[in-house]
Amino acid sequence: MMVFIAMVLILALALGVCAVVVIGTQGAGKEKAPQIANAFAETARHLNGDAEPPESLVTLLAVRGKGDAEDADEE
Repeated sequence: MMVFIAMVLILALALGVCAVVVIGTQGAGKEKAPQIANAFAETARHLNGDAEPPESLVTLLAVRGKGDAEDADEE
């Protein structure tokens, strides 16, 4: 039963991501909800790899990478 629930949740998440990409790339809903449509469009660009990563993510990965390099030196 737990496997079934997990599978349903994973499929729902996958459908949600697909919906965000489709809505974002098609520009659907810009007249009714422009803020949400713009957020979906930006999310779609990030998921497709067309947008630059957010500065906070770049900083986080840089800090994380330095920590991993220091851990490797200790071993």
